[in-house]
Amino acid sequence: MENAVAPEWQITTLNGNPPPKLTDFRGKPLLILFFSRGCNGCMGRAIPMTKTFREEYPQLQIVGIHTHFEGMKYSLHQIHEVELYFKLDYPIYVDQEMATYELFRAEGTPHWILIDAEGKIVKSIFGSQENARQRLAYVLEELYDKE
Repeated sequence: MENAVAPEWQITTLNGNPPPKLTDFRGKPLLILFFSRGCNGCMGRAIPMTKTFREEYPQLQIVGIHTHFEGMKYSLHQIHEVELYFKLDYPIYVDQEMATYELFRAEGTPHWILIDAEGKIVKSIFGSQENARQRLAYVLEELYDKE
């Protein structure tokens, strides 16, 4: 899937407004984090990691997509609490039926998709352990060195 144009997502917003199209994010790199509120790696490492990436790459666009992975269902209010708790400065969307999760061939949560400014998938990485963080940091560094 890497080097392919990213497929259009099927997401909803937390507030009921129409979601943006994935193509609305073109022009700058976009980091998508598939996560679940019930995932310890997501809540303990991946979401805090997005804040670190935001500090290191302020021009990086970031989007969180909550997925109901393994049947764990959370209300929109419970998902919004994640946004408030971490004081996120990027949007959280919801993938109710896991359609977008499957389109991007996510392997679990957390799963990272890095898309370049032209809309092509640069990297797909599963996990939140140090090796996933290092691989993602390396790709971000390479991507921003090219710009």
